[in-house]
Amino acid sequence: MTKSNPKENLAEDTSIQNQTGFNRRRFLQLLTVSTTAAVVNPLNVLGAQDVIVDVENPLKHYPNRGWEKDYLDQYHYDRTFTWICAPNDTHMCRMRAFVRNGIMIRSEQNYDHDRCGDLYGNKTSKSWNPRGCLKGFTFQRRVYGPYRLGGPVIRKGWKEWADAGFPSLSDNPNLRTQYKFDDRGNDAFVRVSWEKASDYCAQGLLAVGRTYSGSEGKRRLMTDGYEEEMLEHWHGAGTRTMKIGSSLPLHGVMGKFGLFRYANMMALVDHHARGAKPDEAQGAREWTEYTWRGDQAPGQPFVHGLQTSDIDMSDLRFSKLTIQIGKNLVENKMPESHWLNEIIERGGKIVTITPDYNAPSAKADYWIGTRPGLSDTAVLLAVTKILMDNNWIDRTFVKQFTDFPLLVRTDTLRRLRPEEVIQGYQNKDLRNGPSYKIQALTDEQRERIGDFTLWDEKVGKVVAVNREDVGEKANMNAALVGIFKVQTVNGQEVEVMPAYEMYKRHLEDYDLKTVEEISGAKPELVERLARDIWETTQAGHPVSLHHGEGTNHYFHGTLHNRACHLPLMLTGNFGKHGAGVFTWAGNYKGGLFQASSWTGPGVGSYTHEDPFNPVLDENVRIDHHHLKNYTYGDDVAFWGHGDRPLIVETPEGRKVFTGKSHMPTPTKLMWYNNANLINQAKWVYNLIANVFPKIDMIVDQQVEWTASAEYSDIVLPANSWAEFQDLEIGGSCSNPFIQVWGGTGIKPVHDSKDDAEIFAGVGRALTKITNDQRFADYWKYITEMKAGVYIQRVLDNCTTTRGDNGAYQLDKMLRGEYGGEPGAALMLFRTYPRVPFYEQVKDSIPFYTDHGRMSAYCDLPEAIDYGENLIVHREGPEATPYLPNVIVSSSLYLRPKDYGISLDEMDPDLRTIRNVKMPWSAVKKTVNPLWEQGFRFFCSTPKSRHTTHSSWSTVDWNWIWSTSFSDPYRHDKRSPGVSDRQIQMNPLAAKDQDLNEGDYVYVDANPADRPFVGWQDDDSRYKAFRCMVRVKFNWSLPYGMTIMKHTGWIGTERTVKAHESRTDGRALAQGTGYQSNYRYGSHQSITRSWLMPMHQTDTLFHKQTGAVKFVFGFAVDNHGVNTVPKETLIRITKAEAGGLNGVGVWKPATTGHSPGTESEEMRKYLAGGFTQIG
Repeated sequence: MTKSNPKENLAEDTSIQNQTGFNRRRFLQLLTVSTTAAVVNPLNVLGAQDVIVDVENPLKHYPNRGWEKDYLDQYHYDRTFTWICAPNDTHMCRMRAFVRNGIMIRSEQNYDHDRCGDLYGNKTSKSWNPRGCLKGFTFQRRVYGPYRLGGPVIRKGWKEWADAGFPSLSDNPNLRTQYKFDDRGNDAFVRVSWEKASDYCAQGLLAVGRTYSGSEGKRRLMTDGYEEEMLEHWHGAGTRTMKIGSSLPLHGVMGKFGLFRYANMMALVDHHARGAKPDEAQGAREWTEYTWRGDQAPGQPFVHGLQTSDIDMSDLRFSKLTIQIGKNLVENKMPESHWLNEIIERGGKIVTITPDYNAPSAKADYWIGTRPGLSDTAVLLAVTKILMDNNWIDRTFVKQFTDFPLLVRTDTLRRLRPEEVIQGYQNKDLRNGPSYKIQALTDEQRERIGDFTLWDEKVGKVVAVNREDVGEKANMNAALVGIFKVQTVNGQEVEVMPAYEMYKRHLEDYDLKTVEEISGAKPELVERLARDIWETTQAGHPVSLHHGEGTNHYFHGTLHNRACHLPLMLTGNFGKHGAGVFTWAGNYKGGLFQASSWTGPGVGSYTHEDPFNPVLDENVRIDHHHLKNYTYGDDVAFWGHGDRPLIVETPEGRKVFTGKSHMPTPTKLMWYNNANLINQAKWVYNLIANVFPKIDMIVDQQVEWTASAEYSDIVLPANSWAEFQDLEIGGSCSNPFIQVWGGTGIKPVHDSKDDAEIFAGVGRALTKITNDQRFADYWKYITEMKAGVYIQRVLDNCTTTRGDNGAYQLDKMLRGEYGGEPGAALMLFRTYPRVPFYEQVKDSIPFYTDHGRMSAYCDLPEAIDYGENLIVHREGPEATPYLPNVIVSSSLYLRPKDYGISLDEMDPDLRTIRNVKMPWSAVKKTVNPLWEQGFRFFCSTPKSRHTTHSSWSTVDWNWIWSTSFSDPYRHDKRSPGVSDRQIQMNPLAAKDQDLNEGDYVYVDANPADRPFVGWQDDDSRYKAFRCMVRVKFNWSLPYGMTIMKHTGWIGTERTVKAHESRTDGRALAQGTGYQSNYRYGSHQSITRSWLMPMHQTDTLFHKQTGAVKFVFGFAVDNHGVNTVPKETLIRITKAEAGGLNGVGVWKPATTGHSPGTESEEMRKYLAGGFTQIG
């Protein structure tokens, strides 16, 4: 369809006028008569229209009907194409864009899900519809929006430093001021060509590689104040100070996983920087992304060994009872929330457990309200106690698939091992079983994990079991209760008991009355929940529990995650449709393109190709011989914590709580894409003030100009998903679809490039500088616009894309031969919808734990030292009215170490590692010192899916939707843009602070380190970085709780200057055009970084990320530090009145229609008084 022709409209209009004898001149004459008549007699306006009363069809007599054609033509288009909306929200919806005159005018969902099939002819259901959400529907407003970058730029000071030959900043710290490394937020940018940008990037990589290598490099790192332990993985290479990463690489293998290929290429940089040979060269550190955003469920690897467990969202509808804990699925799982409705339609039951009465709570059968701060851990322990006390357990499942029967020594709290009590015991040979053949266990790992014991009631003694004695092979004579005395091989008598018995004793602290005091949960509802779980299970129906990614953001999320599993482990609700414990997103997130011994190296076929020997024959199938991984993972969290690990001076001496496998290296270069990374940092202002000055090179590769760009040295504009010029492939952890797209969309609006082509450009620049062709060859098929070669290599080698008779073929996929939809197919799973642990329960395959079972007990030495071998409720390290970080228990089987740290210690790191155990009767008498200082409000900073990790934060429509203070006309010039940011408060609490709805308030947290360490009252940065937002009343919040949504674009030095100097008051930075969502500061003004000790062990045995094999300790986005918590204690003080321009009360708060100021009529309406039935 084509664009309408204005000339044709004019001819059509003239024709109509000639037929009717009614033209523009006649219309104006009549209009004059009407106006005159109205002046003479205002009541006779209608009488003046008598001239056309007798016309049969007045629509024929419009003076100009061209507008009708324009109106009808507004949805006309020249062509369409499909693209994938791939923000960091896990959905990956295929959208159909409509193009007119080369402009993408709109998008809608593609309605294609029943046309997605696999290699075996299976297809999905139309029930996946509807898909898409407001983000995809407004995407063109981002593509053509005002915040896109027109081309590559370099920070002026950084360019001057580079042009001076990259003199060492460590040797002469004054250069950091001269070249504004310590004041990036006030420096200017210089526009350069892509060739120049690539050259500067290449030179910078080589400079960092040289500067921080060898003995001189070590001296410089020590001079800059880094801990010596941080050289654990440095290996003398400056390339190991490079941190390179991408957010959600699963959503774009070529461009986002491509950054990890780029990190691997740094080994070739190391070769040129210090002459390293291929067998000693070091690549960059790969930055995590899942743990960085706090989404990874830190406790799930402790339970079953996987990264996290998640169903395809379509499986949710099969639940007959679903428990939603801290999860606002209605608001935040936008295209997936209809599955919750289907539970209701199918007669299922919904229970919500949250501090606030959120949207799912309004749909629930009942809501269990709790005190904010993961007090619901205590609720879950109470439910577990009730199930155990009433013997409401599936004994068969418990004995076959859980560690409850395994024996634990009461003296050491370690599991009893066979060699301790059976003379000459040798571990059973498992080399012919699934542990080796499927799960790729190694001999060294087998020796290290050993075997285990249980008490066989039939023979009346200890017997040995191994990790494959599960399911049908399990010993069903195993005792669950009882205390036993056993003789060790060295003659010592020790007491042992099954983990089940230990839990029964341990949970005596969690009676209903105590749990009500801890959490506020009503005892009758807690008891009802336990009964509902059991009765639903007994009726043969599945029970599921979904804990939101928000619960993962809390300091003690590990304990909470583990507690979520206990009731369903006891009742056998795993491995079947509609059952299981799930989080925000995750299962197979690192495994959708995973490697295995039987399929090949997975996505590593692309990311870890050997840069010293790139494969230049496009017809070769890549195997392990073509690969060499020169990189090593690194948690972004350590950078976010001040670029340091958790090493603490205690009264007992210096203690290192960061495991060696987790240990970061100093950060001297950071390069990231697909993430507004700096804006996501919980302690962002401390990074700006105290960490960034020591970083030599920050590269931001993004679709638009964000806060990250504001503080970068080089900014490289990337194409949006609809502008990709070459093919891309991606997947999602919440649905089964493989998605390929690109090359058919719109032309780039600006001078931007595909992500992979940006890397290829730097590769070509490195070849030009070094005369080493391998840099350019490493990106050969990207340069040649043949990304499909790399995509096919990945498809050839993944567990989810290669079947019994071969792999998916890209050309067939693009033709729609796998189900009918071009560019789409299904990941190869055992079931559709995907059911986690189906293989374990159906085929008696071990779980990915050391003992092959689901773990309730944790006998890691770290867990025992920290008092978390048994699951227990702990108060937060800051956001609690009680003693921070206290363990609430009197259990004999918790023996934590406090390291001699006093109870009144306020140092955050010392509070982090202090493990003090008290019964609730003692805990409730303690007081948090911050509470005494007036920090009496708990503030949670959850994500908003309106903006998805900040992607849509400044898109006008999305910004307007995301808060209650939106005004496209900006009548109040104090607003930073078309809307403002807000903090939600209970109306009674706000009024007790003498606050009206709409008032501007300062939100402050612990002044010892917020908004940054070392701030002063007269520091201009303090003014810019102190949080100011509006107050929004919300009755759904308990009295002491507030919510300030995460993902707004932060206030910066430049935006504050603009806000205070521009006549229109917009927080729009001069020179860069960066738009802040805040007048001052941000929600990160009140949060800080924490490093949870339980996230940093070297001993946890679990599945490796992205491959079917095992690992101890750190694994990228599997066992690592979640960048949390999101909770803190705050103080709120009034800054300005909310009325227009700071005068009086915000007008909507005076209407009687808003929370806390309801008129009598409004109260009647809310009570249903205006509705009569019958």
